[in-house]
Amino acid sequence: MMSAARELLDSVRAELAPRDAENRLTPLIADGAAPRSVFAAIAAEELHIVPSDWRSLHTLAARCDTAAARSYFSGLASGEEAALAKLAPLAAAAGLDDDAANAYEPRAGCQAYPAYFAWLALNARPAEVAVALTANFGAWGTYCAAIARGMREHYGFDDDACGFFDFFATPLPDDQAVAVVQAGFDAGTLDRDAARRYARLFQSYELMFWNTLAEPA
Repeated sequence: MMSAARELLDSVRAELAPRDAENRLTPLIADGAAPRSVFAAIAAEELHIVPSDWRSLHTLAARCDTAAARSYFSGLASGEEAALAKLAPLAAAAGLDDDAANAYEPRAGCQAYPAYFAWLALNARPAEVAVALTANFGAWGTYCAAIARGMREHYGFDDDACGFFDFFATPLPDDQAVAVVQAGFDAGTLDRDAARRYARLFQSYELMFWNTLAEPA
């Protein structure tokens, strides 16, 4: 019998799976139609986002009541740390040096995602955040895979420059997330409606990131 956690995760992922035309930037990159300058903008925005998400994940880990949940969020934080190291080759290949990165002004539509994540880290139940994260990872990974292909096929970026997107394009096993969510069900503390709401808003802010970058600065 499918666990309540698996059923919830699968249904939320299906509801929020990427749909054509929602993300305006990724198809442009996949087809080689986006300006090359967009990669510098992505790198500059992510230099703000990744450290923030790292802190949010550690905050969630600190709020967890079980070792398994703490391990889940701490493991994701380690992934953000690894991703941060992969931003340097992307920034260099895109022509974003330290001076340009420091002078770059982040765009509100891009930074809404990490701002909401920080809110969740402080206010939402960790098991409900695990639902939102798992649903979002599916969409984010799909976008990253398409971008990595487009970078190689149309823009001539090498493997090092594509490493940030390759890293996130690889699907994560969701066994730990299932365990965290099921523990929330078992404890009677997981609110399905809240988990779906968090996932929906997370995906909306994800799309806002890409669609903000699709518009002229």
